[in-house]
Amino acid sequence: MRTSRFLVLVISAAPLVAACSIVGALRPSADGSSSAVVTSASASQTTSIPVPSIPVMASATSTAAAASTGTTDVRKVADAAAFATPSGRIVCIIADNSVRCDFISSDKAWTSPQPKGCDLAWGDSLYLTQTAGSTCHGDTLADTPALDSGYVSWRRSGDPTVVVNGLTLAALPYGSAILVGTLQCDSATTGVTCRNTATGHGFSMSREAYSIF
Repeated sequence: MRTSRFLVLVISAAPLVAACSIVGALRPSADGSSSAVVTSASASQTTSIPVPSIPVMASATSTAAAASTGTTDVRKVADAAAFATPSGRIVCIIADNSVRCDFISSDKAWTSPQPKGCDLAWGDSLYLTQTAGSTCHGDTLADTPALDSGYVSWRRSGDPTVVVNGLTLAALPYGSAILVGTLQCDSATTGVTCRNTATGHGFSMSREAYSIF
């Protein structure tokens, strides 16, 4: 299992929050470009999606959660989980009582606010603990849902995968969700929504827009 510890600076109107997670770098192709290829056990279609190169700097029940979101396929995980969307655009990790999602494709139409005092990367990543906000980070989550990462125990036979720069990632099917403690992330054709089922706070992101609630 490939893991490394890193410090994520999360800065919002609340005091400075530091979070630990799992990180891996994008692997650019020889011409400096990147792409994602989506594959599924039930479809032979292949989709190429541009992905930017990012430099690396450094108790709710599943039944209750399903009722609150309309998702019936809620996959409960005991400790930590990571996943990509079937489109290959979004990658998320739920660990250490926090969620972080990065939009790793180059075609998003939004930029999240710059966290106060942030001199690293921002604008493409959101976090959730008790509340949600824009992430200040010096890394990328692009390889955290790799099939050999140890964070994809939620996967079932027939679930799709997505290949990003030659690395095969586990994709959470549309209409499914992952629940770790009180933190739940839903995968849908309209994007990803993550919420703390205890506080009601969370965020959503898609190609077209993001929201923090």
